[in-house]
Amino acid sequence: MKKSIFFLTTLAIVFVVSSCKQNGKTTDAEGTSDSTAVADSATVEEEKPNLDYNTTDATSFGFKGCVAKVVTTTYQATLEGNKLVKGIVSNRTDSLTTFDEKGRVTLDSYANPYVYDADGKFIKGRSKESKMSRDKEGRIISYSNRENANHWEGYDYSFEYDKQGRIKAIEWGGWEEGESYALTYKDDQLYPSSMHIDGQACADIYKTDIRYKYTKFDEKGNWTAREMYFDIMQTTEEYEGNENPAKDYSKEYYIQERTITYY
Repeated sequence: MKKSIFFLTTLAIVFVVSSCKQNGKTTDAEGTSDSTAVADSATVEEEKPNLDYNTTDATSFGFKGCVAKVVTTTYQATLEGNKLVKGIVSNRTDSLTTFDEKGRVTLDSYANPYVYDADGKFIKGRSKESKMSRDKEGRIISYSNRENANHWEGYDYSFEYDKQGRIKAIEWGGWEEGESYALTYKDDQLYPSSMHIDGQACADIYKTDIRYKYTKFDEKGNWTAREMYFDIMQTTEEYEGNENPAKDYSKEYYIQERTITYY
């Protein structure tokens, strides 16, 4: 599968628009406030400009605050009793999400790049044929990637939000493959408690239910560690003479950790 659930380590939360401002005050060696320093010093340090960061994209991809970079690592895990034990690093990881100083996403958690012109207009993804659209609140609702004119080398994403601004559904499709995600939340929590996936890759059909357990958060309220419990069903399409194909059920466990850098 070209894309999979393991790219989904960062998901939408509540839509918020705010600006993050740098502290422009200057202090002397004694910790004097900038007003005193201006009066007593012949050379005054120029005030730093405000950081013009719009949090729309960061929030849409599941973050609070003015996020610059997120590095996510996924580990295989085993269930010992009622506790997950972390194992080796899994190859099923999204690795990196980035935002520019304006708060615009430049690489999302699904490995989609975003390039903007000087006016902030989206101009390309992996190629100039890529397209992206936003709703009236500024949230990304679709992303279409095209490497070239060959339709089998492209894929499309669409996003739906609930009344609280949290992502409730994601769909992506490519050549003979695709997945649909349905997210659920507990009460007013800003991160999903579970997710259901319906997917198909050629003749293979699968359904996955994921339960999340969050174990660590940073001072901004963003999670930095979580456990993932997978219940998976795999089968094949029904063909003539095989109307009831065998179904394979399995469980998998993962632990994810992420390091978040802020502006």
